[in-house]
Amino acid sequence: MKQRLLLLLSFTLLLSSSHSSFGQNTPPPLGLAAGFAMFTAVGAIDNNGPSVINGDIGTDAGAFNGFPPGVINGAIHVADTRSTQAATAVQGAYGHMSAIVYNSLAIFGGTPAVTLTPGAYTVGGASTLAGTLILDGGNDPNATFYLQVTGALTTAQNSQVLLIRGANANNVYWQIGGLTTLGQNSVMQGTLLVDGAIIMIAGAQLTGRGLSREGAITLTSGTATLPSFLAAPVATSTVWLGNRTTNWFTTTNWSNGVPTSLLNAIVPTNTSPYPVIGSGDGMANNLTIGTGASLTMNGGTLDVKASLNNSGTISATAGTTSLSGITTQLIGGSGSTQFWSLNVANTAGALQTGAVSIHGVLAPASGNLTTNGRKLTLLSDAAGTALVDNSGTGRVNGNVTVQRYIASANSGLGYRHYSAPVSGSTVGDLATAGFAPEISQGSVYNTSATPATTTPFPTVFAYDQSRLATVTNNNSAFDKGFVVPASLASPLAVGQGYVVNISASQQVDFVGPLTNGTQTLNLSRNAAASANAAAAGWQLVGNPYPAPLDYSRVAASDRTGLDAAIYVYASSGPYTGSYRSYTNGIGNPVLPVAQGFFTRVSTSQTTGSLTFRNSQRLTTLNGTTFQRATADTRPLVQLELRAGNGNADMHYAYAETGGTPGFDAQYDALKLPNTTGLNLASVATTSESLAIDGRPTFTVATVLPLTVGVPAAGTYTLAAATLANLPASLDALLTDAATGQTVNLRLQPVYSFSVTSAQAAASITGRFTLHFAARIALANAHALMAAEVTLYPNPAHNTFTVLVPAIAGATLVQANLLNALGQVVRRQNAAMAATGARLAVEATGLAAGVYTLRLQVGATTLAKRVVIQ
Repeated sequence: MKQRLLLLLSFTLLLSSSHSSFGQNTPPPLGLAAGFAMFTAVGAIDNNGPSVINGDIGTDAGAFNGFPPGVINGAIHVADTRSTQAATAVQGAYGHMSAIVYNSLAIFGGTPAVTLTPGAYTVGGASTLAGTLILDGGNDPNATFYLQVTGALTTAQNSQVLLIRGANANNVYWQIGGLTTLGQNSVMQGTLLVDGAIIMIAGAQLTGRGLSREGAITLTSGTATLPSFLAAPVATSTVWLGNRTTNWFTTTNWSNGVPTSLLNAIVPTNTSPYPVIGSGDGMANNLTIGTGASLTMNGGTLDVKASLNNSGTISATAGTTSLSGITTQLIGGSGSTQFWSLNVANTAGALQTGAVSIHGVLAPASGNLTTNGRKLTLLSDAAGTALVDNSGTGRVNGNVTVQRYIASANSGLGYRHYSAPVSGSTVGDLATAGFAPEISQGSVYNTSATPATTTPFPTVFAYDQSRLATVTNNNSAFDKGFVVPASLASPLAVGQGYVVNISASQQVDFVGPLTNGTQTLNLSRNAAASANAAAAGWQLVGNPYPAPLDYSRVAASDRTGLDAAIYVYASSGPYTGSYRSYTNGIGNPVLPVAQGFFTRVSTSQTTGSLTFRNSQRLTTLNGTTFQRATADTRPLVQLELRAGNGNADMHYAYAETGGTPGFDAQYDALKLPNTTGLNLASVATTSESLAIDGRPTFTVATVLPLTVGVPAAGTYTLAAATLANLPASLDALLTDAATGQTVNLRLQPVYSFSVTSAQAAASITGRFTLHFAARIALANAHALMAAEVTLYPNPAHNTFTVLVPAIAGATLVQANLLNALGQVVRRQNAAMAATGARLAVEATGLAAGVYTLRLQVGATTLAKRVVIQ
C-alpha cells in the first residue's frame, strides 16, 4: 500500500511538473529571433518606400528586396546560420503560445478604447483591431500580456495599441493564426508570432518584432523598431505643497523643485492655493491633478512630455499647453479640462481619456489628437470662438462639438446664416435648450406659389435658385429661392449655408468629424429663372472649416465661373438685417467659423465651382477683422447711409485699372436689398445697383448716380467714412438735387437730409450723386468761393455748423442769418486761422422756414441758403 501511494504521488508530481513546463503563462523562448525586428522563416521580404527597420531583418528561405530605399539600422540575414537558428526559435515560440490558457474576448481595441490588465486573452477567428487598445501595466515593471487571434488580424487605419503605467513592448506577445496586416498610420506594440504573411501599409509603426513562421513580409513606408532601441527616460516626481504662493515656478512650492521634462508634476487634493501659470515656460513629464485640486493658466506655456491625468480642474484664459512626448500621450481624466490653446507636437499623437475643451487654437501640429469617444469641445462665447489650425501634419480623429456663439447687434430673435464645420450634422442638430427647429410645414412652404402665407412659418431654410421660376409673391425675386429642408434628419451638407431664425441667446453646436482639406462645391445658374435674370445664379454656401476663412485668399482659379463678390448677412431685428459685401480686396473678407454667405454664378455662365482649401484658413483667433497684409493704395470713397436708430448701410467706390462704369463680375459687388429698409447703392451704366463700384480711375468726369432707400420718413445722414488715396488735386463731392447743395466730403464728411413719407415708399433715385472736382488751392485764392463753404446739417434744427476755408490776408469771418424779410435774426463772428474757421450757429427758437446765411470774409461776401425745421 505504501509503495502504491508513493507511485501515485510521483505520477501527480510528474503531471504537475509537465503542466508547469508547458501550460503556465510564461514568455515564449525567442532565442536568436529576439534580435530581429522583422523575420520570416519561409518567405520573401519586399519593401516599397522609405521604410525604417531598427533591428535585424531577414529570411531563411526567400528573396530579399527593397533596401534601399528602405533603411536598416541592424544586420541582414538571408539563408545563413543565424537565420536558420532564428527560424527554429520562431517555430518553438509559436508553439509555446499555443499552450497558454486564454480568456475569451470579442475584439481587441475599440472606441472608446478597450483597456486590458496583465493576462492572457484570445479573440476567435479573423479579427480587426480598430480604435485603441490600452494595455495597463498597473505600475508593475514585469506586467506581461499574451494576446491571441486564431485567424487573420488587421489593424484599422489610425488604430493604436497604447502602453501605460509600466507596460512594456518587451512583455507583450501576440500569436496570430493568419495574415497580419498593419493598417495605414496604425501603431502596434509587442512581439508578433504569425502563422502567415505580414503586411505593413504606409505609415504603420511596430514597436516590437514581426516574426513569421511561414509567409512573405511586405513593407510600404513602415517602421519596425526593437524595444531595446527605445531608451525611455526615468522620471521621478515632485509634489505641489500649497500654503505658499500660486506661482508654478517657485521652487519652494514643490517637494522636489519645479517640474521638468523628467520630473512628474503632482498637484494633490487639499494643497491650496493651487498653482497658476501666468507667464513663462513650464514643463512636466506626467501631470496629475487630484480631485478638488486645480491648475490655472493666464498666459505662458506648459509642455507635457507624457500623460495628463486631471481629476480636478484645469482652466485657462490664455496660454498654450503643448504635448511633445515620443509615445502616445493620454490627456483628460474625470475632471474638468479646459485649455486656452492646445498644441500636439508629438508624432505618436495624443489620446483623450476624458472630456476636453478648447477656447483658443487647437493645433495638431505634428501628431493626431484622437477623441477616443470622449467629448472634445471647441468653445464659443462673447470673448471669441475656438479654431483648429490644420497647417501641420496632424489631424483630429473622432467626433468634435463645435460651438457657435452669436455676436450681433441684434441680441434677440433674428435670421442667422450658418454653415456646419463638421460632417454628419443634421437640421435637428440646430436645436438648443431654448430653440427647436420648426419645419413641420416645410412641404407646404416648398410647394406653395405664395409661401409667405405658410403657418406655422418655418425657422430653417436652405436656398434653391430654381424656385425663382415658380414662387410668385415673396418680397423680391431674390427671396423666392429660400426652401425648407425635408426633415430634421436632413444633412447639413458641408460647404452649404442655412438660414435659421433664432435668438442670439441660443448657442448652436455642431457635432461630427471636423471638416479638413480641400472641399469643392459644384454650382450652377438656373436657366428656368431667366425671367428673373438679376436674381438667377445665387448660391447660399458657407465656410466649411472649424476656423475663420479669409476669402481674399480664394484665388480666381478656385471660384471658376463665379462673380468675385460674396455677401454676408447681419441681423438687426427679428426679420430685418443687412448684407456686407466683399470683392477684390474691398470690404471685409473674413468669414467666421460656421458662417454662411451668398455668392453667384456669373451671368455669362451656366455652371461654376467653388473650392475651399486649408491655405485659405486663418490660424490665429479672429472675429471679422480685416486681414490686409499691405496697405491698399487704390483710391477709395466709403459712404455710409445712417439712420437715427444706429442702423447703417455701406457703399464703396474705388478705382483700379480694369474696372468700368458698367457691372464687372470681378470688380463690382451687386446690391442685395437689406430688409432694414436702409439701402445705399450706385447705379452702373448697365443698370445694376452696386454695393461696391470699381471704376478705372477717378477724374472730374467721374459721376456715380446713387439710389437711396429708407424705411420711413425722417432725417438721415450720408457720411464719408473713408476718403483714401484720392489724388491731391481732386476732391469728392456729394450733390443733393432736392436742396441744390453740393458738399465737399473732405471738408464736410457728414450731410443730413430729410425724406417725406411719399419718398420713403420707394427707392430715391436722381437726387444724390457722388462726383469729383479739381481741388482749389485756397491759400492762394483772392476771394471766397461758395462751393468751398460747408454748411451742415441742412435742413437744421437747433444748430448748424459752417466751415469756411482759409483766405489769404483774411483774419475775421462775419456771419449774419437773415429771415425771409431780410431781417438779421442771428449775428456771429469768428477768427480766421491758418486752416480756416468753424462757426456753430444757434438756431433755437427760430420759426421753421428758409433763411439766408450771409458771410463776410475780407472784401468777399457770399450767401448760403439754410432750411430751419
